[in-house]
Amino acid sequence: METDELIKNVIRWGRDRELTDPKAQLNKVMEEVGEIAHEVSRNRYGKEFRDAIGDTLVTLIILADIASARPMACLEIAYREIKDRKGATRDGTFVKEERDG
Repeated sequence: METDELIKNVIRWGRDRELTDPKAQLNKVMEEVGEIAHEVSRNRYGKEFRDAIGDTLVTLIILADIASARPMACLEIAYREIKDRKGATRDGTFVKEERDG
């Protein structure tokens, strides 16, 4: 399935279930991120990890819709901000270069 179609299906699914409370939806996002953390902390990257990643994406898409934000537009904004970022990876984490001024 194409990305646009998947996003539309997720949004429809959330609307059909009357998911309209951004705070409740944020709680679901955090719950799913916790499941990712659980798997990563145990160095497990199989089915449960992939399911948690997918569930997190679903909850974020629904949260964006509740807030009248287009998920792909949000991703594009973030990418434009990071694409030319300078820095270095330290201990497995990218640390952006500080700018003067």
